[in-house]
Amino acid sequence: MSRSGQAEDHDGKSVVVLVNCAGGRELEVVRDALTGPLETPAILIRQDELPSLSMSLDVDTGLLDIAGRRVRPAVVWVRHGSACALLAQARPPGSMSPLRAESWSGFLRQVASAADAALPGGTVVGPGQLVEARRLGVRTPRTVVTTDVRAGARGVGASELVVKTQDFRLFEPDRRNWQACLPAVVGREAALRGPGAVDGAVRSRPVVVQEYVAHARELRVYHLDGGICAFEVHKPDPASPMTDPEGVTVTRVDCPQPAAEAVRTLCAAWNLRYGAFDLLVSDTGEPVFLEANPDGDWLWFERKARWHGVSFMAAVMVRELFVRSGQ
Repeated sequence: MSRSGQAEDHDGKSVVVLVNCAGGRELEVVRDALTGPLETPAILIRQDELPSLSMSLDVDTGLLDIAGRRVRPAVVWVRHGSACALLAQARPPGSMSPLRAESWSGFLRQVASAADAALPGGTVVGPGQLVEARRLGVRTPRTVVTTDVRAGARGVGASELVVKTQDFRLFEPDRRNWQACLPAVVGREAALRGPGAVDGAVRSRPVVVQEYVAHARELRVYHLDGGICAFEVHKPDPASPMTDPEGVTVTRVDCPQPAAEAVRTLCAAWNLRYGAFDLLVSDTGEPVFLEANPDGDWLWFERKARWHGVSFMAAVMVRELFVRSGQ
């Protein structure tokens, strides 16, 4: 467990609690900014510390006991806290049982509910986001979830398709198994001829078969409690970030107003303080919503763009939430 010196001095002191249940240094960067220049008491807990860490939450008082020291969680940010993520990311593999994973996931949800402010906030996860986005007037691709790519291709009806397994990097930590999960652009006729390589690889699990949308730009947009940061992404094909990251170009850009409005509309409807949005922009400037990841990483995009504004805004967001809590 990593924490600031300030947080150790007073029993029951209000603090920021950051819990990172998967890889990535995003919350470490936030913790360092909080306990450094922003002078905010913060505790960072990593997944590998959970099995040996003594923790208890007094539901009546809202006090959290961590290794014998009581604190009041004013702001809590849990990344990748689902039972599935805890199981997949456990080290060594198989060291966490389903019961333990669900128990920890439930405990972390309870800790977040005891805080004055919790991140990332609420949203549906997966293709259900597309239904709600369309209902709110945001354009989305035609989409089918299926175990049969040919049936999915018939259902979508587009001339070109994208076949993808969402969040496979989180839930399939063994890179040797990634090949069968990589997103691919497939022509409709090729998909209907199956069973090809793509169709054969996914017979055992549902995948997303989606209309390929011709676009002028691809954006990764971060929403941080009302603030917006955007990157433009250029890649040879959908799998390039995994297969050829050096061939991907990421540029910091001003977010087009229609895209920013779409992101804010969705975040307001979903009560989502933080989210990483994948959007396309058509030739006419219309945003097309693909997905929102409430646990989306940002350091890789910052490194590629050589711009670290998301890290700064994330730390400031947490600091402002802490101040707003009255602590």
